[in-house]
Amino acid sequence: MTPVMLLSDGYIGNGAEPWRIPDLDELPPIEVKFADDPETFAPYARDPETLARPWAVPGTPGLEHRVGGLEKEDVTGNISYDPVNHEKMVEYRRRKVEGIAREIPPTQVFGEPEGELLVIGWGSTYGAIRTAVEDCQADGLSVSWVHLRWLNPFPSDLGEIIRRFRKVLIPELNSGQLATFIRAKYLVDAIPFSKVQGLPFWTHEIEGKIRELIG
Repeated sequence: MTPVMLLSDGYIGNGAEPWRIPDLDELPPIEVKFADDPETFAPYARDPETLARPWAVPGTPGLEHRVGGLEKEDVTGNISYDPVNHEKMVEYRRRKVEGIAREIPPTQVFGEPEGELLVIGWGSTYGAIRTAVEDCQADGLSVSWVHLRWLNPFPSDLGEIIRRFRKVLIPELNSGQLATFIRAKYLVDAIPFSKVQGLPFWTHEIEGKIRELIG
């Protein structure tokens, strides 16, 4: 019951590679339980674990309620201009999004679970980072790699993984947005490695930076 934004970039959007079409019968069902009792329905009553609100099919007699962008009163869903209520609802929404981390599977570390350098990437940097890290590992360098698929919230185990490495390198095809978030979230001196030239990373560029940092 939370909007999801799927981030991509030009090289993923315009690239081509084979991929397996999943068997729909193998996918887990997404079950939605709609409210149906007018006596107990409260538009902003929240599940104590997920903080999600109940859904009611529009037009269901007795379950009519207000929707829209104005702030609502906790539980009742009435329009509210109360400052304390607004602060409470903002906090609900923050905790609701953070709680999604419970559903994110454990983060996979490519390489040793601890060491000298951890490279963190996302999106279309996958191929260049992986090849560069594998080449450096083949030469005996202490470097591992994490490829993030969830950015907000971050995986719940990411902070623990980061703390097991002396240095963190984040190659990005932008001005360093992920590095900024990682530094702010985990108070780690993550090293941004940005490229904003309309071109993807070459493997040798990332490999050269890895060797420079490890020394």
